[in-house]
Amino acid sequence: MNQRRLRQRLPSSDTSYYFILKQAEELKNRAHRDSIRYDETFRVGVEIEGCLLDNKGVPVNAAPLIEELKGTTHELDFEYGMCQFEYKTQPTPMYSLLDLNNLFEEFIEHLDRAVQKVYKHKEMVFPVLLGGNPSPEILKDHYDNNRNNTTYGLITDKPRYKKLARWQTKIPDVEIEGLKFKALQIPSAIQGFHLNLQGQNPIHTAQMFNHILNLIPSAIVLGANSRLFAGKIFSMHEPRIYLYDQSEQQNSGFPAITKYLDGVEDYIAYLTSRRDKVIAKDYFELEKERHDDLRIRLNSDFYRVETRIMSVQPTPKALIALVEFFIGYLYRAIHEERQLRPLSSLREERLSVVRSGFDTKTHFNIIDTIRNQLDFARKGLSDLSIKPEFLGILDKRLESKNTPGEYVAKLWQKKFNGSTEQTLFEVISDIWEKTKNNQPIT
Repeated sequence: MNQRRLRQRLPSSDTSYYFILKQAEELKNRAHRDSIRYDETFRVGVEIEGCLLDNKGVPVNAAPLIEELKGTTHELDFEYGMCQFEYKTQPTPMYSLLDLNNLFEEFIEHLDRAVQKVYKHKEMVFPVLLGGNPSPEILKDHYDNNRNNTTYGLITDKPRYKKLARWQTKIPDVEIEGLKFKALQIPSAIQGFHLNLQGQNPIHTAQMFNHILNLIPSAIVLGANSRLFAGKIFSMHEPRIYLYDQSEQQNSGFPAITKYLDGVEDYIAYLTSRRDKVIAKDYFELEKERHDDLRIRLNSDFYRVETRIMSVQPTPKALIALVEFFIGYLYRAIHEERQLRPLSSLREERLSVVRSGFDTKTHFNIIDTIRNQLDFARKGLSDLSIKPEFLGILDKRLESKNTPGEYVAKLWQKKFNGSTEQTLFEVISDIWEKTKNNQPIT
């Protein structure tokens, strides 16, 4: 598409979107040129988001911790919420998953030491890696008496996050099980675990995207985040995903593609077609803005698929178990050209498992689906000559119908003594001990 035709599609004042479309055409051309390239497959990168709470369940500003670890092996970055932090690994070859587990163990150890050092003036501060912030304070309004208005509260004071918050002030309140929250508060109260898989070339990357869509319902069931959110146990299996979908007014969730991708070019076209909620200034910001369960990232020399549906697990071993699941399944599925399920069925199943988890009722038996996919993943790992070290964690979850989300809910019910503050302290300290000892919840 030439520049004249691009301009004809846009209002003359919409120069930012014209620039995005121009970039998109250049990226499509790059993908076409790179179709014959061959890169090492299944380099794995992981992003983990967490938050900080004190022993009274009050959110703690993560900026001093981020500054403390700046320039170290385990450097952190800012996130939307002031109490949030993000840790990213470098791309790791798929044959070095045990090294990745060791790296996570070192990260947890260094994180614990840094927290104790930075916040020694406070009685106790806990890193929380449960996907949903359990603090009742996280969704309260923060009122500025000097300006006579509600502030952005616990949102990090960075231009990108303030811009996102201003956009979300226009979205109606989010409702869940009889409670209402402001849409702009939700991203500061939830965290994620993002798995990045490097494709061999654009075609292989599109194939990974397609087959990961078929894993999304199973990943939601096996890796459910905490049902404890904002001081309340929700009955929903995965409240974090539901809340995030609602907070962006259905501008996130299962990708709204009409058919499976034939190539990366199809994804670029999908991304640029969703004009209604764009606040990005270029294509790469547009990529980052899309909070779908799955997205393709083109902001480097490589082609990557990023999953966003996976939970923040409380232990390194559980993280690697999910990585093994994805890697093994994808390798086997792509090489066998495994049949893809209808997108409409996957969308329906996703909605159902978000609400009901193991007890979901759809056209397919979710337990049988997961069992078959785990078996398929094992065959894929065997094809790659990779011994599945931690995949058994997911087998145990399937058989017991237990997840970190269920564990936290039961722990809350067991320990609750009428004091939300005291119970919250006991729950997050229990989970943090398991995290430090790399003791998976199964």
